[in-house]
Amino acid sequence: MACINRRRHRAVLGGLCLLMSGVAFSLSLDRAISLAQANDPWLHGSQLREQALAAEAISAAALPDPTLSFGAANLPTDTFDFRQEGMTQASVGISQRLPRGNSLKLMAEQKRQLSQQQPMLRADRQAKIAATVSQLWLEGYRAEQSIALIDADRPLFEQLLALSRGNYSAGLKQASQQDIIRAELALSRVEERILKLKQQRDLARDQLGEWLNNETISEFGPSTNYGSDLNAKTISKRGATAALQAHPAIRAIEQYIATAQTTVAISQEQYKAEWSVNAKYAHRADDPLGNDRADFFSLGVSVDLPLFTAKRQDQNLNAAQARAEASRTDKALLLRRMMANLKAQASQLHAIDERLTLYKSRLVHESNKLIDASITAYQNDKGDFTEVIQAHIDALNLKIEVLDLHVDRQKIVATIDYLLAGERYE
Repeated sequence: MACINRRRHRAVLGGLCLLMSGVAFSLSLDRAISLAQANDPWLHGSQLREQALAAEAISAAALPDPTLSFGAANLPTDTFDFRQEGMTQASVGISQRLPRGNSLKLMAEQKRQLSQQQPMLRADRQAKIAATVSQLWLEGYRAEQSIALIDADRPLFEQLLALSRGNYSAGLKQASQQDIIRAELALSRVEERILKLKQQRDLARDQLGEWLNNETISEFGPSTNYGSDLNAKTISKRGATAALQAHPAIRAIEQYIATAQTTVAISQEQYKAEWSVNAKYAHRADDPLGNDRADFFSLGVSVDLPLFTAKRQDQNLNAAQARAEASRTDKALLLRRMMANLKAQASQLHAIDERLTLYKSRLVHESNKLIDASITAYQNDKGDFTEVIQAHIDALNLKIEVLDLHVDRQKIVATIDYLLAGERYE
């Protein structure tokens, strides 16, 4: 395990060095996710928040600082002579407040609970980054691969244009000037489509640059067949309910619920008395005749009595209990939303798999047969050149549709992977 972690660290550091160099680079999906997670400042901020809360937990458990006081009492106002009156004294005192019940311990526990929430929030953040970056990367990959498919078929449209011009120049009966115009229009549409896809690819690059420190990406790839073994049946077998219950976002809410319960306990402690102890030493000067006067020492205890609790303690307790219950409803709502989303994603995954099966088993083969049939019919003067062009366009569209289905499938898998992130924490 340590060796694997070292390899991961080296991969991330190597990617960071490439980013810092400012050169364009080929970006795979796994690498994009690793770099985005390594470059996310929120994760570093969460670690600092955890450290701050841990330090505050130690501070919250400490007693308040004692109070030291100095004073002069009973000075005669006619002479301000310290020795004139027997009650004139200089005093020094110290007092210590003792907070109510176990409130210090509970406040320290509350801070610890909040600090323990941060690792769960970081785990959820990392899973969200993986899902978000996957969506952006796949959009760029879709556009780039679509461009590659069109570029691969562009010579066919150029050949069709050359064929129409050759047939028209040769004066063949089935050739017409309209065939040339149609071939030119089809080729222009191909070029316009490439420009549109380049715009989509560049947009995905720019959006992905936010996560990669705005570095230049030369290309998206290569793509792995991620989640190819995932389907609706395997999702149901993977214990979705248990995985959702263990999801870091749910565990973070549960930690907040525990914090809210501690707040309730702190509010209950406010019904207890708060004590304070004090001690004072008073020095008296000798009398005018030089006789020694005894010094004074005082010791006292004070306590406040929470007798009128209806408008303060009771209301604070009611508020704390309401917040604790509200956080439980937040958990229930999030679980319901995640379960509904998981079912919807599984349903979409099943529909895409069925469509891909249809494409592979019939549509691609039938499209190729249509191209051959339309060319043969045109060459034998039994078909229209428009049908030849349309058959090639349909075949190209079919290839792009298959690519779109594969990309949409990987986007769904990325969403499901986020929803089932709790499997790593069960």
